[in-house]
Amino acid sequence: MKLNTKVNILSTLLTIVILIGSFTGIYFLFEELAYSTEEKQLRERAYELSTTVSSLQSTENINTIFRAYLPTNGAIIVKTEKGEYILNIQSKGKKVHISPSKDEYFARKVIDGIPHIAMNFPLIWPNQQIVVANLIQPVPTITENLNRLQVILLLITLIALIPIYFASQLLIRLIVKPVQQLTAAMERNIQQSSYEQIAVKKKSQDEIAMMTITYNDLMAQLETHHEQQQQFIGNASHELKTPLTVIESYAKLLKRRGTDNPDVTNEALVAIINETAMMKQMIEQMLALAKTSEVAKVKLSFFAFQPFINTIAQSFQQAFHRTIIVDVPDAIIGTDEAKLKQLLFIFLDNARKYSDEKITIIGRVNEMIEIQIQDRGKGIPKEDIPHLFDRFYRVSKDRNRQTGGVGIGLSIAQEISKQLKATIEVESVLGQGTTIHIQLPLNGGGSNES
Repeated sequence: MKLNTKVNILSTLLTIVILIGSFTGIYFLFEELAYSTEEKQLRERAYELSTTVSSLQSTENINTIFRAYLPTNGAIIVKTEKGEYILNIQSKGKKVHISPSKDEYFARKVIDGIPHIAMNFPLIWPNQQIVVANLIQPVPTITENLNRLQVILLLITLIALIPIYFASQLLIRLIVKPVQQLTAAMERNIQQSSYEQIAVKKKSQDEIAMMTITYNDLMAQLETHHEQQQQFIGNASHELKTPLTVIESYAKLLKRRGTDNPDVTNEALVAIINETAMMKQMIEQMLALAKTSEVAKVKLSFFAFQPFINTIAQSFQQAFHRTIIVDVPDAIIGTDEAKLKQLLFIFLDNARKYSDEKITIIGRVNEMIEIQIQDRGKGIPKEDIPHLFDRFYRVSKDRNRQTGGVGIGLSIAQEISKQLKATIEVESVLGQGTTIHIQLPLNGGGSNES
């Protein structure tokens, strides 16, 4: 069953149930009010009759007096306290007898389709005897009015279905139509392998608009990821093509000349080994980038900032015999220790490769964790800074070949920074060096895993 059909059926059924419930309450309330009005009038008639009878001195013409208070088509029955009949006056027609129980003041009964009400009340008979009068009155207007009310309520229900139908159509237009547009766009995207988005009204802030915006964001991300994937494949193919060409050339050289010339053989083997090592490093970094790009949980832990940085600096000094200057406060920080360490290693390794002088690490802890890594190398041209984190991008291809870089390390650093919710800024001056500014939350930068 389609959604628009469901909306039509459910909205109509719900409205009918509400109308039936409301109109049923109105019907019974009107019925009760009608009976209450008639009972009030009957009580006033009984009070007037009681006052008149109590003022009589004899029973002469008492039938005439009672007939004056006789309800239309009704009856007045007077009995002694022992139940003996004193007076029984009935209008023309079928005689009726209705008497309330001892616990009731009024009685209601339908006789031949006509509702009747009755009440008992005491009278002081002219001989000062206490008697009980039973006053009976038919109220056919109640049935007539209730029948009219039923017809009116039924007509109102039928008429109300018209605006209900149009209201449901409007609801379908507001809810179902955007869903249909979304479904159609998805089907086109699947068939055409495209990333079509849906137009959103700028002023709209409802759930449908938010769903459309979320869908558009998803399509934009998928398109970006697809372009990055295609670019990655193209760049990887290009980067692997060079070492493979070198290896193939030297292999053919060895095949032509054999091993007769030791110098040629040694040159070929050295080139093949170097290019193979370059390919191995490139493949390892590509695998590391793919692994880093996966959605990973951040393992939040709290540790001392100063010893953490000192340990990293000492490792670099021992491994590469480079001077690392550390200026970090003694504070406790909360983040993923392993990921932050990996991030700092990447930037320190870049600083080591592209500068020969000392490297400085400066740390500050306020509302955020701030880390600066400064080198005194050649610097980076301004036009290259926006592209530093692009995969396989190189400021100087020859220099990167000499230092062993393949242009993936900073892409890995960018993925790690996203997981830590960190921001990275690059500040560089040609001939003076480069400073990397890292800023991340003080108490964790992602979903925590205990």
